[in-house]
Amino acid sequence: MERQDRGTKKILKVLIAIGVILILALIAALVYFFLIKDRAQDEEDLDNITCGCYMIDPSVVNECGDPKRAFLFNLNTVSSDQACSAKCDINDIADNLLNSTTPKDSYKSCTVRSISDTRCENMILKDQDGKLITGRIKPTDTINAQATFDKSTYVDYTFKINTESTTPDKVDGNKITKEISDFQGKTSMEIIATANDAQGEAINSIVCRRVVDIQTAVSSMVTGMTAITEQQTDGKTKISQITISVGQLISSNIKIRYSFSGSYLPLTAVDGITSEPEKGTLTMSKLDLYDPNNFSSESFNILNSHIGDLEITAEVFQNDISIGSATTSVKFIDTSQQEQPEEPITDDDKSNFLATKTVAQSCLERTEGSNTAIYTISVKNNKTVTDSITSIKDKLPLGFTYVADSSSINGTSTTDTGIVTVTTIGQSQEVVWQPSTPWSVDSNGTLTIAFSAIVTSNTITGQNLNEIIVNPVEIPLDPATLRSQVYVIVAQDCENITEEEEEIPQTGIFDSFVVRISLGMLILLTGWLVYTRPEGNVISETILNSRMYGEYEHAKNRVINPKKYFEEKILRKKSKVNR
Repeated sequence: MERQDRGTKKILKVLIAIGVILILALIAALVYFFLIKDRAQDEEDLDNITCGCYMIDPSVVNECGDPKRAFLFNLNTVSSDQACSAKCDINDIADNLLNSTTPKDSYKSCTVRSISDTRCENMILKDQDGKLITGRIKPTDTINAQATFDKSTYVDYTFKINTESTTPDKVDGNKITKEISDFQGKTSMEIIATANDAQGEAINSIVCRRVVDIQTAVSSMVTGMTAITEQQTDGKTKISQITISVGQLISSNIKIRYSFSGSYLPLTAVDGITSEPEKGTLTMSKLDLYDPNNFSSESFNILNSHIGDLEITAEVFQNDISIGSATTSVKFIDTSQQEQPEEPITDDDKSNFLATKTVAQSCLERTEGSNTAIYTISVKNNKTVTDSITSIKDKLPLGFTYVADSSSINGTSTTDTGIVTVTTIGQSQEVVWQPSTPWSVDSNGTLTIAFSAIVTSNTITGQNLNEIIVNPVEIPLDPATLRSQVYVIVAQDCENITEEEEEIPQTGIFDSFVVRISLGMLILLTGWLVYTRPEGNVISETILNSRMYGEYEHAKNRVINPKKYFEEKILRKKSKVNR
């Protein structure tokens, strides 16, 4: 009976030891999972984005696309698979609070899908009478700018006016104000509100960037043109509407001369033109375009037999003086002809880009002067013809920060505006280069982008992976060639790098969610077998009789029971001699 009790005690000791080991393993898994995080969780952070809407005055700018032309901005955070729910309603502003004569129903609301920097939350521009400036002022007006930041702890609050930095007139917590006047010799004013955060990084938000036009004596000008087409019942294409964007129309005596690529003679429209100065547009509908009475001769009927692309240029005359022209391209097709089946895409038609990523520094430190990495992205076109790239995405390592306006494309420095979008994801950043029109790369040519990133206190010591993804216009021949990666070491002292810092991190056993769940289930199953099933005794006896457990007991006695340790040691020596 006493021997059985001793066996039971040994079993309990073994189970306690196993339990402690398993608990420590679970604690390590939890620490690894929640502090280090895995890549899957980082990707989930992409689900939330900050979007926004802004209002534009059509008498100043007719189309969306340039947030600097906004006069009202609202932000909202949504899931990446949801539509932006930010609302901009001009009816929320009283008529007498707007520095504009544009009818309310003509104002436009525009959407920005993703805003990377929202630390400057809002900027409002008002004139000397307290009215909201919608994008244009008189030379005698005064601009009162007020910007609001999300924190009052930033430093070096600044207004940049036409690239010149100036201190605010007043800093009140997280709000800064500035009065701007004397616009002599200027046709526009770009106003930016910025500051520096604790890391010295400059705040660069599109929400707090505005452009205001200064009225001049003669300022009417053509800024754009759009043509809408429709298919007729006979299968041919006709133009249903042409809209020309014109700023500051001052006369109703308007003529439009249309000229066409190819051998078509020009057409001059003298009637049928709808002028809307408050919207900044000149419009001609299908009925007007195809009515010979509206032209000095002929009409758009001269295009009835045209098939294929056609460039149309509209030159606008105000009081018989040309104020500018704009061009657009229209595609004419004939659907009455039997459509040929689309040919399958061959390998020759697919894009064939090869992406590579390099870094100038092999090792970085967290001290200033040694904490900047200069990355270079090279994308070579291995296709026999010119091909295009839509965008390039770069996911910076944890704790690395993109240096604003540090990008150079094919050796030419460029500002971030309109090309670079930086999205903060937890403690890392995702940088996307995407021009308004895709990059065109010649056969065997290379697109090269160089930029800088700095190491912060959140960067992990050791090897840090930086990966890029290239997005071509055409289907890729081999998607694997559109990805590239490079490692850079972050060390305490780059002159004395340790082996741990040089080692490329391997995938941990707890990186997989399935492994973590399986281990937890194994622990529960083992406990259940030991305490409730006869098989538990078999497992315990096997462990107690194993050589590993014997060595464990022998080593343990050396510390807690030296007498028994030396007795067993002598018995083991005698056993070896007898053999």
